[in-house]
Amino acid sequence: MRRWFAGLGLASLVVTAALAAEPVVAIPTARAARVDRVPLDQLPATVKLPLEGTAVVVTPLGGIALEVLVREGDTVKRGQVFARLQSREAMTLAADLSAAQGAYRVAAAQAGRDEQLLKEGIVPESRLQASVASRDATAARVRELQAARAWAPAASGSGMGVYELRAPMDGRVIERAMQPGGTYDALAKAFVVVAGQRVMLELRVPASFATQVRRGQEVRTREGAIAKVSETGGALDVASQTVLVRAEGEAGSLLPGMQTSATLWLPAPQDAVSVPSGALLGEGGAALVFMRTATGFRAVDVTVLARDGESRRTVRGGLKHGDEVATGMLDTLRARTSTEGQ
Repeated sequence: MRRWFAGLGLASLVVTAALAAEPVVAIPTARAARVDRVPLDQLPATVKLPLEGTAVVVTPLGGIALEVLVREGDTVKRGQVFARLQSREAMTLAADLSAAQGAYRVAAAQAGRDEQLLKEGIVPESRLQASVASRDATAARVRELQAARAWAPAASGSGMGVYELRAPMDGRVIERAMQPGGTYDALAKAFVVVAGQRVMLELRVPASFATQVRRGQEVRTREGAIAKVSETGGALDVASQTVLVRAEGEAGSLLPGMQTSATLWLPAPQDAVSVPSGALLGEGGAALVFMRTATGFRAVDVTVLARDGESRRTVRGGLKHGDEVATGMLDTLRARTSTEGQ
């Protein structure tokens, strides 16, 4: 009987010791998830005007600004008057056009007469050629002056030599370079108009990632604006070892000239997976995860590629989609695996 109780006591000690070897609390785990893209974040970005849908309004003729009728931020319609200017050239434009039209009528009539006289054998062909050349030259001059008149339309009821600047399209005035009373040369920039609410971002991407950038990839600024890559630079900036990438999208709260930062989404390597940030043990690009196996947990070295939102990280290494990794008690697991390795 004593031997039976002694044996029972020994068995109890063995069971107790076995229970003590296992953690009282179950180790939490999560599955490694497949990822299709990797964020390249904290890229410096400058907000610029988009290439498409941007129009610069210039002064076709030199003059003085009598009235400026729109402000920055105004929404305008095509043909709306921006400003009225008085110009010495505009004063003579109507007279020059009238004179050119008269000269064309004379030259056209002369060419018609010479063509008839050539048919009758009265004048040589060279005379007709000269008449036709004169007619064509005066016609070109008329077209030139008509285009100038259309580009600088006269302001009705505003006096001699006053013409108007008008909106070339529907849009929003984002820059006004003209002031009332200012004197401006021909082809001076007066206004900038943008159709819609779009901007262009200029990003500086490290040269090591340049070959992975493609048109259409997503870019997201820290303000939440979303754009798509529209241009991929091929020239390396030696000082910064970066290439220029441009993306266009909705402006949101972004304004031209603003400095911000952005995230560019690149294709993920085939062996990249996403794991909870709590599954990583270590700092920087190198870390450990503990993968569940049939006999327990095994330490696996991984390289951290990027943040995947606030609570996950994209890694590559000895993990694949669906592997189960520990998300807690990592120090305990490291101590256990170190002991087992001794």
